Amino acid sequence: MKPISAQLGLIILLVLSILTSCKEEDILVKKPDGNGTVSYFAKASGSGVKKTDTKSIKPLGSVAVEWSAATVYVEKIAFEGKTSHLLDTTIFVGKNINIFNADALTGVIQLPTGAYKNVKVKLFARKSDKSEMAFNLRGTFINTKGGRDSVVVGSSYPFEANLQVPDIIIDSSDKYRVTFNFNLDKVLSDISTELLQTARSYAGKDNSLMYVIWKGGSDEEPFYDQVIANWQTVASVEVSKQ
Repeated sequence: MKPISAQLGLIILLVLSILTSCKEEDILVKKPDGNGTVSYFAKASGSGVKKTDTKSIKPLGSVAVEWSAATVYVEKIAFEGKTSHLLDTTIFVGKNINIFNADALTGVIQLPTGAYKNVKVKLFARKSDKSEMAFNLRGTFINTKGGRDSVVVGSSYPFEANLQVPDIIIDSSDKYRVTFNFNLDKVLSDISTELLQTARSYAGKDNSLMYVIWKGGSDEEPFYDQVIANWQTVASVEVSKQ
């Protein structure tokens, strides 16, 4: 019986060794849990934008504006994406963003690791409690007589940019940069110089005029509805891994 007991003992030790090896292997192949970081930025682009390298073709028939200032008051940003389950999260920003600053940080969120599909990002803009507009743009253009006039485009009404984002895979400690790109060439699409000069205007210095397409109340504002329709195509999104 002793030889049999010794043989049985060896078998038990061998089985335990195999089980231990399997557990260690499971530990080695197990992916680490954690979060990745997604940082949101906003910037202006377009052929009429100063201090940017981005170039674009102006829509035919549109007034050629050289934009000199642009802000968007970002209330919040919402992220939605599907992994093994739907992740829907919102971060509150509450900042007036100067989109002429290419590194204008709007917010940062932490996302659990995983492969995100059908990703959607929404940027909500509105008028702030400090009277900062949902968006406020200023620039100059050459009028039909060859002189230089200015234009102000703005709104205190809420604005939402609803954007589709490419699928992303987030591993632990990954850092992603999501940039909201506002192409200002599209703000006055199909509004010619001649049409713009029929908008509400005010006398400025050196006999120049300041044309205004701005709405903060219920009064009808010429070209405002067209600007708002154009604004829906102004924003796009770029995703890059840092």
